[in-house]
Amino acid sequence: MLVLLPLGGLLAGCEASSRIGSLLPGETYRPAQRNEIAAAPPPLTPAPAGEVESSALPPPPGANVATAPPSVAPGEPFPPATGTINPPVAPQTPVPGANPANRVATAPVAPPVNAAPSAPTRTGLIGNWSMRESNGANCRVTLSSAPKLDLYGAGTSGCQNKELQRVNAWELAGSEVILYEPGGGVVARLRQAGQQNFSGATAKSGAPLTMSK
Repeated sequence: MLVLLPLGGLLAGCEASSRIGSLLPGETYRPAQRNEIAAAPPPLTPAPAGEVESSALPPPPGANVATAPPSVAPGEPFPPATGTINPPVAPQTPVPGANPANRVATAPVAPPVNAAPSAPTRTGLIGNWSMRESNGANCRVTLSSAPKLDLYGAGTSGCQNKELQRVNAWELAGSEVILYEPGGGVVARLRQAGQQNFSGATAKSGAPLTMSK
């Protein structure tokens, strides 16, 4: 203990003399330098100026690789598209004589509908008509416009049927032509069967008749 005290006093005296010496005329005060100086950060490595090679492997031969469209500057026309565009396929026309299974099915065409004949008129009936008798023979019937009492005059020529030979008048009742004999008896009735056709039968014997122009 007695030895440490003089050593402590000696160290204190050296420190006081160093401070007093730094304050003497002609000398500037210099602070004590630190032993630990902060290290400066290492410089950054610049990026390579050239193109960087890709480490990806090239696509296999025949692979379909989609490429991005080229960039177009403002005001410049867009470049034409490349590649092959499949044209539209026209429908095939069936070849005559080909396999029916390969033919194109078409909708059936409906047959034309015959228009109903117009109603006969008295003026349209005037003239000569051909009368076909039940035995297949043909004769002529003439319907005139000459009035005969309440009827119109009529006559036949070349008919084999005795009843038809007596016809002397006729009239139109709706769409039915009625033939009369002298005294007002009905000889035959014929209804419209077409535009210029009438069919019927004699009143007494019922023999079929056909009258046409």
